[in-house]
Amino acid sequence: MLALSVVGMGHSAVLGSLAVAAYQAGRLPGSAWGGALAHRSGASRAAMLSLGVLGTGAVIAGASPGIVPFMAGAALVGLGHAAYHVARQEQILGVIRPAFTARSLTTLAGVWRIANFIGPLLGAALIAIAGVRTTYVLGAVCVAAAMVALGLSGGMRAGSRATERPPRLPLSRVARDNARLLRTLGVAVVATGALRQARLAVIPLWATHVGLSPEAATLIFSISAAIDMLLFYPAGAVMDRRGRLWTAIPSTLLLAAGTLALPLTEGATAVAAAALLLGVGNGWGSGLIMTLGADVAPAQGRSVFTGLWMILQDAGGLLGPAIVSLGALIALPVGFVAVGGAGLATAGAFAVWVPRGPRGAHAVE
Repeated sequence: MLALSVVGMGHSAVLGSLAVAAYQAGRLPGSAWGGALAHRSGASRAAMLSLGVLGTGAVIAGASPGIVPFMAGAALVGLGHAAYHVARQEQILGVIRPAFTARSLTTLAGVWRIANFIGPLLGAALIAIAGVRTTYVLGAVCVAAAMVALGLSGGMRAGSRATERPPRLPLSRVARDNARLLRTLGVAVVATGALRQARLAVIPLWATHVGLSPEAATLIFSISAAIDMLLFYPAGAVMDRRGRLWTAIPSTLLLAAGTLALPLTEGATAVAAAALLLGVGNGWGSGLIMTLGADVAPAQGRSVFTGLWMILQDAGGLLGPAIVSLGALIALPVGFVAVGGAGLATAGAFAVWVPRGPRGAHAVE
């Protein structure tokens, strides 16, 4: 919607892409802010404030007559979205038992996947009736409903009873204390973020490249997304019962295989088969990064560490589509091969650095 809105103002597709970049730029500090806020004020308060920022950004973007305030609104949406992501993780980790960590976090990821599937359908209906700008009204209404639900959940009342605020814990200190972990497993997290975000670009790009209609490309993408939605709970159950590697390695290999297979396809059936591989791989990895972050987070400053962990994933999310685009300057399959090759290397990195144990209970040596 961000890109479509900018184009609808009469600007170029390049500026439309910059609106998406503004959103992504807001996400990077948003994860850090959400972690720091949860550490100092509690996860429920952090979630409420994050939702407020997210809703404010939606209102600004929807009401902006010009490109500059619109970009500011897009950045605020990214800031609030990322902070809320971290705060919600901290809320869940504060109430669940360790034996259910993966199932809880993969369910959170699964609920988001379901919402991400439904949201565009509602948005498309609204656009057909009243235009693109009404989707921002929908966003603001959904945020308001979430704030009401959060207020009624009891978390805010529990948080208000806290008498002592923990000392400030700078992100730089958390990064320094966990430098070795971030240089190893953290690099795999960046690569996974790149692999997952690249899949959003490679399916429509290749479908268009081989001459499929927009309708066919959209249908293939929707089928891939539907498969993605169905696997979150089985993936979490396997992680909790068998260990994180049972999800980390297969999901990464499937994402890599699907990306590498796409340039070898031509017709709709073959493209759909590769897209299904990507959907299964992404679905089987539901909640993986959040779960690994929960496994290796320090007891003191866990929420700050979670914010840093999500920054790594978001940084990878910026990197993946960029690799695809740069490769396309030479030939479209070049970026696909680069991302797929990185995926294979990431599977090897997980094999070496993912904590062992039935629930990932052991720290990285």
